[in-house]
Amino acid sequence: MESGGAIYSVKKYASLAQAVKVRQVHQILSAHHFPHMVPILEDRDPLLIMQPWMEGAKAVNFKRRIDRIDSFSALQALHDTKSTIDWQSVSSLPYYHMLEKWEVRLARFLEFREVCEQFLPSHMIEELLLFSQDALKISKKQTPPKSSLTLLHGDVVHHNILRDVSGQIRFIDFDLACLGAEEDEIVLWMHRVLPQITYNPSFLMGEHPALQSLSNHALAKLLYPNEVLREWLHLLSLPAAQQQRMVSKLLLFTETALSHWPRLWYDVERMMK
Repeated sequence: MESGGAIYSVKKYASLAQAVKVRQVHQILSAHHFPHMVPILEDRDPLLIMQPWMEGAKAVNFKRRIDRIDSFSALQALHDTKSTIDWQSVSSLPYYHMLEKWEVRLARFLEFREVCEQFLPSHMIEELLLFSQDALKISKKQTPPKSSLTLLHGDVVHHNILRDVSGQIRFIDFDLACLGAEEDEIVLWMHRVLPQITYNPSFLMGEHPALQSLSNHALAKLLYPNEVLREWLHLLSLPAAQQQRMVSKLLLFTETALSHWPRLWYDVERMMK
């Protein structure tokens, strides 16, 4: 929106609860001078979130080393706010149940299996199911580390992490913000990054030494093909015309992921202590 010579990003929410949560997260972070965010502006409409438009800002590219390093550092800074902010007292933040969410995702994929077979060969579906089921079993056997909960962004896809014209990393779209263990969001960030570096967790850990201290509970979650399942469920929710435009790209993504998964599995199990 343009007004008075200035440009703004404007989003209207269908849910008052979600708008309240997003506004509250921004206000708390702003009060603590958190640098990796875009401020929100006051508005009379409680469903409206308005922010200054970040002219020249670009989404990070996880293929680029500097973007991986800087986005990870900003994510650590977000999680570290738990040292000064009691996020557990913020009632608008739901708790993030990663394994429960992944079980639901797998159940939905099974539910749509017949539809999926129109696009995806049966042997690839079987591989996805096998990897998913085994990963969940292994993950459930691992004891989670004792750590205080913190704010999770909730959707660390590349286009929600911007680099502004000064080089500062800024998170946008806190719609899925929640309360949880920081390792869970680090795993989600790694799931987004790994396809861009040929699914090589050893390379990523060499680049980010902090990842070498991940618990077995976190490492085991790298075995779950979360991104592939999520993308297929998204495709199946689209109108037929859009499905046809996306299916070839998603097939290639799935074939590539499955070709690397045995090696990824070997690497992760070797890392687990």
